[in-house]
Order: sequence, then C-alpha cells, then structure tokens
Amino acid sequence: MQVETFLKSRISRLIKWNGQELVFTRKKKNNHHEIVDDIDLEIHIKGVFHDGGGYGGMLNLELYSREGSREYDKSKPMILCLVDDNSSQIIIDDAITIGNTPYTVVDKVDVKNLGIAYEISLEQVLNMVN
Repeated sequence: MQVETFLKSRISRLIKWNGQELVFTRKKKNNHHEIVDDIDLEIHIKGVFHDGGGYGGMLNLELYSREGSREYDKSKPMILCLVDDNSSQIIIDDAITIGNTPYTVVDKVDVKNLGIAYEISLEQVLNMVN
C-alpha cells in the first residue's frame, strides 16, 4: 500500500509541475457507425507529453545478426496522466492536436495495473494530399 501511495504522489507532482492542459475530441458517428465531422465530446485532462521508448526519447538501435543490418525505430509519442473520471473516458480513435501536429489515440494502458496512471499511446495523423 505504501508503494502505491508513493508512486501516486510522485506521478501527481510530476504532472502538476510539468503537465499541460490537453483536450481530446471525439467525433460523432452516424447510423452506419461512420465518422462524421461534428464533435461529439471534448475531454479535458492534464498530462505530460513525452516520447516513449528508447533512452530519454532517443532512437532505438537494433542489430539483426542474420542479415547484419541495423534498423532505427522512432520513439512513440505518449501522454502520462492520472487515472480520474476524465482520463477514463478516453478511448481509441479519439483525436488531439499538440502544437500543430494532429494525433489519434491508438492505445491506453494502466501503468503497472495499479489504477494510478494511464500511458496513452498516440499516432501522428498524416494528411494525404492528392
């Protein structure tokens, strides 16, 4: 029990000092479950945007011995936030814009299954221009 209290205190301090207000939006769906442009819901949370994976957001370097080649993996954009009523409403395919970059939610994980914080994985939306 003391470990969970310590972790919650530590994460809440991090978010309080370094976090930013973030707004997730969910678009409406029509009768055929197709997404339309109208906004259905806005979810306001406070969280820390960071690059997950790698050491400090650096690129991961993996060596494949069979082919003798190296592949660089980009780090993943993520948001760390506390578990509360607002963050619990976030689901896959919700949208957020950070800076001028649009993202969609691709995964939400309860960190260490303690019910303290969520790690929300994002994917950058690429606009295809014809």
